Amino acid sequence: MTGWGRLRRRSRERLAGFEVPRPFSIEALRAQVAASRGRELHLHPLPYTGAADLPCGLWVSTAAADHVFHARGASALHQQNIILHEIGHMLCDHTLAHDDSGLTALLGDLDPAVVRRVLLRTRYSTPEEQEAEMVAALIREQAGWGAAPPRPDGALGVINDVFGPSGDG
Repeated sequence: MTGWGRLRRRSRERLAGFEVPRPFSIEALRAQVAASRGRELHLHPLPYTGAADLPCGLWVSTAAADHVFHARGASALHQQNIILHEIGHMLCDHTLAHDDSGLTALLGDLDPAVVRRVLLRTRYSTPEEQEAEMVAALIREQAGWGAAPPRPDGALGVINDVFGPSGDG
């Protein structure tokens, strides 16, 4: 099985037993995730627009609730994709695995002791980012938005096998 296939299978396993609401809406999904996690989930626009070096999505977990932030000014479809990606992190129970030195600038006066977990969406090179993106694609698929992308054919498939998701992470 290719790295792509392993990633897809692992992501499906993460979603096993999770019912995507029908009819689908981001609000219905937000309520479903909050109920399944037994805690509030709030959606917020980020306090900035168009900053290339800052994340377009963010999941902040506190003792009381989860907060998903999405790019302000992005199209509705892009905002939905960002939100689905961050919910993917939540459903996979990912943790921060990178330097958080820039969080103070991003979160301002929020007391770091209050924040239990923060995941920033800036790149897709880590296994956690790839898995969250695949979970988001599978949610879209279950919602009837179309299938998750298949493994590319030909040379692109070979390149994906060599440089794409390894499924080992």
